[in-house]
Amino acid sequence: MKKIFPIFCLFLSVSAFAQQSTLVINNYTIYKLTGRLRANHVTNCVPELYMGNTMASGNFTIPPTTTATYEKYYTANVAPIPVNDFLVRMSSTSPATVLPYNHPNVISISPTTDWRFYAFDVRDNSSPNTVYDSFQIGISSCGATYPTYQLGSVSETEWFTISSGGTAFTYINIY
Repeated sequence: MKKIFPIFCLFLSVSAFAQQSTLVINNYTIYKLTGRLRANHVTNCVPELYMGNTMASGNFTIPPTTTATYEKYYTANVAPIPVNDFLVRMSSTSPATVLPYNHPNVISISPTTDWRFYAFDVRDNSSPNTVYDSFQIGISSCGATYPTYQLGSVSETEWFTISSGGTAFTYINIY
């Protein structure tokens, strides 16, 4: 019994600092995806976080035929497509700032935020200025309503969340 309590406390501390769901992005196309992926508070608009692996553009890019999984914001640097910084806004009166994946503010908002929105373009991999489709997909957030499925000219996308064994997984699939 004495060993169970410390193990339980360790489990709670680890699970308390995780975003609400693990994010899985499946790009099954021959095109690259470039856009802005957002997470925010589950009942309010802030705090909010935008994923971006390039500070100059703020865009997040998924190469063709790639799957990317993000279990936690603060471990995003070791994901198949690493993310080293986020654009974070802590309140509606504070400006957004670029923070590293392991910044205390990124860790502190993890338990109350989840993935909400992905606005992205489907681009030709060899000619990045050629955009075939543009999507805005996600779940209702901050007074906005987004579709969970869209059909484009060369691709289609869907957004859904499933739970398994007490863990939630948010999927963004592009076909």
